[in-house]
Order: sequence, then structure tokens, then C-alpha cells
Amino acid sequence: MRLTKLITLFLTALISFTNLVAQDKWDLRRCVEYALANNISIKQADIDSRTYKLYYDQAKGNKMGVANATTALGLNFGRSIDQTTNIYTNTEGLSQYYNLQASITLFNWFALKRAVESNRFNYEAQVVNIDKIKNDVTLNVAAGYLSALLAKEQVNLAKTKILLTEQQLANTRALVNAGSVPELNAAELEVQFATDTAAIITAQETYDIDKLQLQAILNLDAAAPFDLDTPPVETIPVEPITSLQPDIVYSIAIGTFPQQKMNDLRISSAVKNVDYTKGRLYPTLSAYGALGDNFFNDLRQVNYQPFISPTNGYALNTGNNDQYQVFVPNVNTTYSSQPFYKAFKGYGEQLSNNFGQQVGLQLNIPIFNGNTARINYKKAQLNVATAKLTKDNDLLTLKQGVYQAYYNAVASLQKFESNKKAVVVAEKSFELATKRYEIGMLNTIDYLTNQNNLFTARINILIAQYDYVFRIKVLEYYKGLGIKL
Repeated sequence: MRLTKLITLFLTALISFTNLVAQDKWDLRRCVEYALANNISIKQADIDSRTYKLYYDQAKGNKMGVANATTALGLNFGRSIDQTTNIYTNTEGLSQYYNLQASITLFNWFALKRAVESNRFNYEAQVVNIDKIKNDVTLNVAAGYLSALLAKEQVNLAKTKILLTEQQLANTRALVNAGSVPELNAAELEVQFATDTAAIITAQETYDIDKLQLQAILNLDAAAPFDLDTPPVETIPVEPITSLQPDIVYSIAIGTFPQQKMNDLRISSAVKNVDYTKGRLYPTLSAYGALGDNFFNDLRQVNYQPFISPTNGYALNTGNNDQYQVFVPNVNTTYSSQPFYKAFKGYGEQLSNNFGQQVGLQLNIPIFNGNTARINYKKAQLNVATAKLTKDNDLLTLKQGVYQAYYNAVASLQKFESNKKAVVVAEKSFELATKRYEIGMLNTIDYLTNQNNLFTARINILIAQYDYVFRIKVLEYYKGLGIKL
């Protein structure tokens, strides 16, 4: 009973492990989704788009004008300006001022508006650039995935070949032991077995490197477990080549390819920047306003005492003959016994008396600034020409890519059809060679030559088939159908 439970637990664990391994296979969809979420180039493009969004927001903010508030509190020593009277004084005092200024551009030949539009087009171009990079990454993932699949198929084919050689070596060794064939036949097969072993090692190395390169595209840790799901190449869906004529694909790609949309947006941005720099050549009318207030107080002790004069310290009002006692300040260079109270004595009264306001219009007329504004205008015009040339060059590259992919697909299809015939002939030739070898009518060298010819034919048909699938996928990509395996 206990043994039965142990066996059941073992089988359950084995099935679970098998399912886990099967689930850990990476198909193309999983590879693409992981790459789109983790590829460094895509992340960098996203950061660039957010940076350009900040430029766009800043350009919109510039239309709202400027407002700043300042205040300062300090002790004055030696010769300084009394902020309340604007007169130089040599007294020690406490001063504070407040200032609020605001300005807004009323008219500058729509330069600020054009700057907003230019930055908006630049921002939209960067957003489209994310889609372009995603498409490029998807195509690179598909190329790396198909390359790794081909390498894996070559490993399997090399293993099949070595099994065949091993089986034939065992049969030949038995015949040698029986004295039916010479020892040389077995020695030649052993050489072939060693060659096939080296071929397996080489094929496995190629597969490992292709997987590593695919992991790099995905931004997946090289040490992470990674194995590919390997659908048979003949099950990979492809569009018929007759529906992927290069002129049709190119005309569709012009309207749907992100690179072209991005170029159009950048041209629009450059044109708006020309308008912006042109507006900077003309006068700018602005409105401004300001609020200001000041406070100043002498920190030294000041006592008032009667003025000693020939009239005994009294002044006479000639209007009604009243007498008034006259007081004059007696300034002590030491601080008062209540410095804090003294410092802010009359604070509110001074602020009320010194409060000032200002509004006005300002006209800024550019006359000469080292020719900077006109040079910027000419540079902006050149940037438009550069953006247009970039678009023309990208269109040329796109057209060349579409036509090259089509001609490569046609050539790969022709190679595939030719190699299918070659495989049929090589299989029949190897079958006849095996029969003749087994009855001693064919030497080992000729037998191995037929075997290697069959292996080469199978390798060639795999290469042509995978190359054809990839070329079709490129055409589907240009046509806007996405990448599907």
C-alpha cells in the first residue's frame, strides 16, 4: 500500500514537472510580449517622449506670462540707502522690502503660438517613434526566433544523422567480427561518427548563441531558463506571395508605416519653428504690473529733549501768541534697551505709507543682437529642408526594403522547391546505396558520400524554408499585418 502511494506521488510529481517544463516554452507571442515590456530601446523611447511632453507643456506655459514675488529682510551697516526715503544714510538699521511683479506678452507675431505647435508636433513624433521601435523590435524578435528555430532543427537533424551512422557502424562492426567485410569499413565509419559528433557540437553551439542573442533582444537575463517552442516550419502561417506584390505593399506601407508618419510630424514641427523664429525678428508688446513696499527703522536709541534756545526752549505762535515747547532728537549710538520692539516699531504704518503700484506697456524692438535672431531663422529653414530630405531617404530605404524582401522571398521559394527535389533524389540515392552497401556491392566511402549528400540536402531545404518564411514575414510586416508564427 505504501509502495503504491509512493509510486502515485512520484508519477504526480513527474507529470507536474513535465507540465511545468512544457509551460516554460517560449513561443513567438510570448517573446514579443516580453520584449515590448522589457526592451531597453523601447524604454528609452518612452523616456524621450515624456521629455518632449515636458517641452510641450513648457511652451504652453510660456503663453501664460511671468509672475514673481520677492522679499528680503536685513541689517544695514555703514553707508546704505534708506528704502523708505531713498536717501543715503550712515545709520545702522533694519530694512525689509516686498516686491510682486507680473508680465504677459500681448502680441509677438504669434511666435509663442508657433512654439507651442512646433513642440506639440515634436512630442507627437516621439510618441509615434515608440510604435516604430516596437515594430522594429518585433521584427528583430521574429528574425532571432526563426534563426534559433533553424539552429534547433539543425541540431535535431545532426542527431538523426549520428544515430544513423552509429547504427550502421554497429552493423558493420558485426560484419567485421564475422569476417564478412574488411576492418577498413568500420574504421571509415568511425571517422564519420567522430565527424558527426563534431557537427552536433557545432550545431548546438550555434543554437545556444542564437538563443543568447534572442535573450539579448528580449532584455532577458542570459542565465535565466530559456527554451523555445518549436512549431513545425510547415505549420507557420504565411501570406501567399501573390498577395504581397512589392508595389502594393509599398503603397500600403507609405500610409501605415510609423517612420513615415513620424517624418511628416517632424516636418510640420520644423515648419512651425520657422514661423516662431520669424516672429522673433519683430517687436514684442507686453503688459506688466508691479506692487512694492518698504520698511526701514533706525536701531539706535533716540531720546527727545527740550531745545535750549534764547527763548528758553519755547516757540511762539504769532497767530494766537501761544507758546510751544520744542524737542530735538538726542541720538545715542548704542542700541535701545528693547531692540526687537524698537526694530519693528511703526512696521504696519510704514508698510501702509510706502505701498506702491505700477502698471504699464512695454515694447521690445530688436535692433541688433549679434545677428542671432536672423541666424536662428535661417537655421530653422535649413532644418525644414533636412527633415524633408530625411523623409525622402526613408521612403527610398522603405521601397528598397520592400522590393528586396520580395525578391529574396521569390528566390527562397525557388530554392525551397529545388531543394525539395534534391531531397527526394538524395533519399532515393541513399536508400539504394544502403542496400548495395549491406550486400557488399558499395564501398564505405561511396556510402558515406551518399549519406552526407542527403544530410546536406536536408540542411539546404531547411535553410531555404526558414528563409522564405522570414522574407514573407518581412513583407507582412511592411503591409501592416504584424508578425505571426
